[in-house]
Amino acid sequence: MAGKFPKNILVSSVSVLTLVLTASTAMAAGFASRQQSSAGQGFSFAGAGTSTFGLGSAFWNPANITNFEGRRSEYNFTIVDANTSITSDRLTNANGTLNFFGPPANVGRLDSGNLNQTTFTTASYNSYQVNNFLWVGLQTGAPFGSRTKPDAGFSGSVYGSSSTVRAVAATPTIGIKLTDWLSFGAGVTIQQLNVSVKSGDPRFAALGAAGAGLASIVDIRGDSYGVGFTAGVTLKPFQGTEIALGFRSSINHKLEGEFIIGRPLAALNPAVSERLIKASVNLPEIATFGISQQLNDKWTLTGTVQWTNWSRLNVVPVTSRVTGAPLTGLGFRYRDEYFFAGGAQYALNDQWKLRGGVAYERSPITDETRGVRIADNDRIWLSGGVGYKFNEKLDFDLSYSHLFLKNGRVDIVGPGNGLNPAGNPAFNGAVQFNGRSRGQVDIISAALKYRFDDPAPAPVAAAPLIKKF
Repeated sequence: MAGKFPKNILVSSVSVLTLVLTASTAMAAGFASRQQSSAGQGFSFAGAGTSTFGLGSAFWNPANITNFEGRRSEYNFTIVDANTSITSDRLTNANGTLNFFGPPANVGRLDSGNLNQTTFTTASYNSYQVNNFLWVGLQTGAPFGSRTKPDAGFSGSVYGSSSTVRAVAATPTIGIKLTDWLSFGAGVTIQQLNVSVKSGDPRFAALGAAGAGLASIVDIRGDSYGVGFTAGVTLKPFQGTEIALGFRSSINHKLEGEFIIGRPLAALNPAVSERLIKASVNLPEIATFGISQQLNDKWTLTGTVQWTNWSRLNVVPVTSRVTGAPLTGLGFRYRDEYFFAGGAQYALNDQWKLRGGVAYERSPITDETRGVRIADNDRIWLSGGVGYKFNEKLDFDLSYSHLFLKNGRVDIVGPGNGLNPAGNPAFNGAVQFNGRSRGQVDIISAALKYRFDDPAPAPVAAAPLIKKF
């Protein structure tokens, strides 16, 4: 299979990387994006890292590229229609004596409306078999992303009036096939992160100078590049059995940007209106175990267990780039995420494959740490999909998932409060917010898979030897 690296694969990769720059949304727990494979979507991502998904499994296990001969590309397109919201119970001052739902502030809209927008995201994979031992590849996609904004006038907007987090990544990979049952893979991930979070509610200006800080729109924005790695192994110990072990490293982002404070606080003290800032954010590593077991020519069973180290994201200090003095902080205090999935595929014939899966995902966000920016919670996935083989070069996938999010509490209060004794990491010391979260998500995903070279012809059986006696 040796040959010159095909120019058309590089061109295709660049075009898909451009598509990735569109909006993305967090549809794994926290603000990670699981939308990396349309075929995987149909399984509820059971079997992640195995060849059952196609090339898209390389996101979780780069050794997966050794499962595919020749020169190939896969393009995944996903529409996410998320509907999460928060309903207010109380909004008071720090000690709970002043109810802001009435005069003089009249911060009275109880429901946030849908925090999310319908969004579009993409992921692409390309692989090239150099010889029977070596493969090279390239992945592009958006591993993390979230965009939320409550309706105007929402009472919790003092803690979040809009939020945008977007990470775009490219990962060159290499795969080595040692034997028919053992392969290794590794890659380097180059990732760009953009963050913009706003908070504040102009209606607090009714309180005069005492409410200036709450009424002023505060915008914290920054961006950076970071580098990490991915590694994995594929094992095929028995006929029809495939085991994948994959790891994506943490990536440190040293964000640099601006801390902008609007009126009326900026009018009272122009010196605080805009500052150059920096913040160090460590995005979590991900470890994945995936398995695929072919029972017969028709049935294949799949499974996944995954761990994401969200607990490394606690409180992110935001400091001045000029003086190094602390200015504010971004409170997370997440816990680790766990994901469990099981699925099956039925080969209806040589062209059609039917898929289904169910999963449970433990969110890194709890009732103690949930804010108004991301109304995330534990969820159950139900998914189905189809795969269609048009010919020896071209395949299509189409999948659908519905996510049931558990209802939760939003109690942004200080330590010692009966509703949240540990205190919420977002609490600003001035306003208590209490409410309830709910949500559900619908996801539709499609993929195109293409092989650029011609598959090797099937070996012709030798004619039987006829002996005359």
